[in-house]
Amino acid sequence: MPSPALSLSIIIPALNEAHNLPVLLQDLCAQENIQFETIIVDGGSNDNTAALCEDFPDKNRIRLKVLSSPVGRAIQMNQGAKSSAGTDYLFLHADTRIRNTQLLYRAQQSIHNARLESPDLRIAGHFPLRFTSNVGSNHYYFYECKTYLNRHDTINGDQGLWIARDYFTQLGGFDESLPYMEDARLALKIFDTGKWITLPGEIETSARRFKTEGFKERQILNSFLCNFNAMRVDEFFTSAIDVYRTQSAATRLSLRPFLKLAHRQMNGDGFVIALKRWYQTGAYIAHNSWQLAFALDCKRAKRQGLAPGEFDARSLAFYDRHVAHITHWPIIKFITAILTIIWFYSLFLTR
Repeated sequence: MPSPALSLSIIIPALNEAHNLPVLLQDLCAQENIQFETIIVDGGSNDNTAALCEDFPDKNRIRLKVLSSPVGRAIQMNQGAKSSAGTDYLFLHADTRIRNTQLLYRAQQSIHNARLESPDLRIAGHFPLRFTSNVGSNHYYFYECKTYLNRHDTINGDQGLWIARDYFTQLGGFDESLPYMEDARLALKIFDTGKWITLPGEIETSARRFKTEGFKERQILNSFLCNFNAMRVDEFFTSAIDVYRTQSAATRLSLRPFLKLAHRQMNGDGFVIALKRWYQTGAYIAHNSWQLAFALDCKRAKRQGLAPGEFDARSLAFYDRHVAHITHWPIIKFITAILTIIWFYSLFLTR
């Protein structure tokens, strides 16, 4: 069992989070049997985010420190890490809620035990995720269930990232050249060099982005982001930030500008590169076809009234045993690429 004095730095990037941060800080104050410091890195908020944190009445109890940084989540989190004292980091989003007062203590125990069991492996942890409001939809339930898994494209910054300081440094921190998806890029590095574990308990987050932009639209865009991240086509992200700015006042997410951008990135560098990228996309989607099997498990579990993480994924287990190896066949990747092209341009023509 780890010592309760084991040093932990909780690092939270913030931009105009005056509404959410005081609530999260109260949650952190309620944590038991664990000592930590909390570092808020403000990216230039124009509300009173920084002032609220500076004036937080219990800031000494959680060793609260407030820093200023250029805007950019990767930049802010790296700045917080450089200014920290902890041997472990926990990166959290500002709209996170922590209901269980033993959550951090139990997570610390879990990380410690995983390191003892696999001393030659570098370990990183993430929490399962629940949405703060009872959205009730099968889509949200499926999304929550996926956060219990340790598979590619199931781990993101909303779930928190618990990682040793030394390991984080070895990985080079968050990629500051990316305007977003810095969490997914670091997750890929951890898959390549270490091991992910699911921490006990759950944290909560807001479904505000899904509700504002539309769940279907956001998930389609997320699939583009994950695909280009897997292919390391960083130009898509730097170009997409301008598209985001042009519709920043909108509520519903418009996919057409992103479809145009994706078309340009896939086909704009010549025929040979286009073939390569569409084939890579087919391979990526074929590799992620496990989600169809898992969706069947989630649908059955929700119908039975089971909570996320409390059911046997029988369909997924069958897929892993009997289907997964087929997705590595070149012909399957090629067929998937053709089907993806058809889907993409049918979507393009209807938007």
